[in-house]
Amino acid sequence: MKPEKPTSRGPNQGKGDRVSARRHNHEVSEFVAGGKVAPVAPAAPVAPVAHDAEVHGAPQPKQAARAGRRAKRGPSSTRISLDELVAKGRTVVDRVRPIVDRAVGRLRSRFGRK
Repeated sequence: MKPEKPTSRGPNQGKGDRVSARRHNHEVSEFVAGGKVAPVAPAAPVAPVAHDAEVHGAPQPKQAARAGRRAKRGPSSTRISLDELVAKGRTVVDRVRPIVDRAVGRLRSRFGRK
């Protein structure tokens, strides 16, 4: 049986505390309206990567911006031919052979055979 919907909200407000958030927003807007905050001049739009490079003191922000554009394009194609894959990799037998050799060596030493 499903529980009935609660008629009152109670102290649990779900994700985030709405009452505290509302109070905070009100206090922040009062503080800003009070003139205690200096106006900020709008800056020229800067690419996020270049901005990070400037903030963190990267010596070449142009290279950082270029890297950011390259990253936005996403990964390059991963399609390769079967011949390239075989040339890069090893066969299953090549990968398993050292494991089998070690196991055989351990068994031979355990049972006293060479």
